[in-house]
Amino acid sequence: MTTGRPPVVDHRTLVLGRRLGQGGQGTVHQVTNRRVSTSQGGGWDAVYKEYAPTVLPQLDVPVLEQLVALPLGLTAAQGRWLCERAAWPAAVVRRQGITCGFLMRAVPERFMFELRGLQGNTGTTRRPANVEYLLNDDAYVAGIGLVISERDRLLLLSDLAGTLDRLHGMDVAVGDLSPKNLLFTTDPRPGCFLIDCDAVRLRGATALPQAETPDWELPAGEQKATRAGDAYKFALLAVRLLARDQTTTDPAVLASLSPELGRLARAGLGRDPAARPTPAQWAAQLNTASRKASTRPAAGHAGRRRTRTGAPPPPGATGTPPAPRPVTNKGAGVAAAVVLGLVGLFALEAAQDDAGSGSSTSVGASPTAPSYADPPDYDPPESEPDPPDYEPPEEEPDPPDPRPTEAPEPPPEPPPPPPPPPPPPPPPKNYGAIAVNRSGGYGRAWDYDSRAEARAAALNSCNRSDCKVLASFVNSCGAVAYNPGTGSYHGGSGATEGEATRNAVARAGGGRWITWVCTTR
Repeated sequence: MTTGRPPVVDHRTLVLGRRLGQGGQGTVHQVTNRRVSTSQGGGWDAVYKEYAPTVLPQLDVPVLEQLVALPLGLTAAQGRWLCERAAWPAAVVRRQGITCGFLMRAVPERFMFELRGLQGNTGTTRRPANVEYLLNDDAYVAGIGLVISERDRLLLLSDLAGTLDRLHGMDVAVGDLSPKNLLFTTDPRPGCFLIDCDAVRLRGATALPQAETPDWELPAGEQKATRAGDAYKFALLAVRLLARDQTTTDPAVLASLSPELGRLARAGLGRDPAARPTPAQWAAQLNTASRKASTRPAAGHAGRRRTRTGAPPPPGATGTPPAPRPVTNKGAGVAAAVVLGLVGLFALEAAQDDAGSGSSTSVGASPTAPSYADPPDYDPPESEPDPPDYEPPEEEPDPPDPRPTEAPEPPPEPPPPPPPPPPPPPPPKNYGAIAVNRSGGYGRAWDYDSRAEARAAALNSCNRSDCKVLASFVNSCGAVAYNPGTGSYHGGSGATEGEATRNAVARAGGGRWITWVCTTR
């Protein structure tokens, strides 16, 4: 066990390679001249996450430093275990003395796979193996190149339960525990790998405001990023992973494999945090059930259509932009959008709605009324004065002229009303877009100065001749949904990631969302 201050790296010393990802919180780059955690058997390849300028004011730097320092207070074996199970922050990066991001280990190769399309395409793309791919029917999972059995699914959950149990013992709560932040492998045995670990809660504190993935929120009013919250989201993952469904909350499939697992799921999804099973309780029953589960990779039946059942409502906007607001996030870590490639026929519908770009002006003040002086006070005499002596004139005087000899001065003109205040300047416009190809691959772009630039960047990121922009938005969020019944993709937009994903699914006539992204304004 070692102790000390967290490692700090000057940004000027980093040689950055290609950009690996971008989201509402920042950008991730390959690092070509440095490794992290070198005390752990030589260390691992490094990547650098730079926070977006809009996120830095929300960053609690001392908490980030505590995350980096955590492995230094563990035994060598504990520290290696942590780095093998998570992309844990390994060094603080500063630019001119100001914290701007951190280094972490790159995704291990065993958590990558060759994604292939279902349309007869011969090419493949190297992708991180997100657990989200497994929340689909067996035909789709096998079709994109993944080989996984029922036993593998149960052992993957058992491995994750063991990981959560050890993290909770270190006073770490994951918080945004969802398939987009979780990678998996089955070779040589089922295992998991956590990403976006700068969003965890350590000893009750978080480096950034907590966000949640749509459809993976805690019950309303419950504190985020707690052990009980992790237990709830683990139960949700167990139900959906075995049901091959992205939104269900029905534990029937899990209960058919093991009545005890069904009981754990129902208790885990309950609203009483204290009554939820611990990860250790889950691990024991999952291991027992796996011994009887099939080891044959499932093929499923093509054309099966899934419906959305039991989905909790997506959250509203959060304090973190994507993020993120994340994202999210409320989103939203860097992977503000999910990594889920879907396939089918290519009926494309662009969503060109601009959302959240309105402005208002105020009306000028009314004219000021003129003011007049009050008349002087007049007190009558206390007694009647003696009449003056009077002598009649010799001649009758001329009658008085009823008109005054001089006209009284008119009252002063009221001052002119002040001019109305100028209208507030319109908010700066940040444009975003999402493009999709026939195999379900996509490219995303956000925070561009014009719609044309955002569309061009999304098409360039999609990087295939059959890519088409499906969602275009400004100062808001965009999403793309896939309807397996029609084999089509549709885009949508909204003020939050939840609104955007619901809009995309509605435009698709059902199905499920495959990706979303938000601008930072």
